[in-house]
Amino acid sequence: MSPLSFVLLAMAVSGQAGSVDFSSDLIEVVGDGHHRTIPCEGRAVEVAGVNHVLTFTGECASLEVVGSHNQVTVQLAPGAPLSVAGTNHTVRWRSSGQPRQSIEGVNNRVERLRD
Repeated sequence: MSPLSFVLLAMAVSGQAGSVDFSSDLIEVVGDGHHRTIPCEGRAVEVAGVNHVLTFTGECASLEVVGSHNQVTVQLAPGAPLSVAGTNHTVRWRSSGQPRQSIEGVNNRVERLRD
């Protein structure tokens, strides 16, 4: 069986593939199908891949989403960068200030949540 076959089999069995990595200043979610709630603790967030459903609790320094069909809910620091590229993303954000937004791609929805 090829390495690709193992990856596809793992995705079919677990519903997710890729990784979620944490450092002191960055959270990286990569791959397919992660469904998680993650404490941000002031870190920057990078989401890459497809079909993630992610909620970040606490304040995040920034958010970058690339790929397709990701759903992300986040609280951002005032003036934080918010970057979305790709297709069919839904990003819901909260902040006491307006983020610096960069939205590229097709059918991306970025909306502010009110408390």
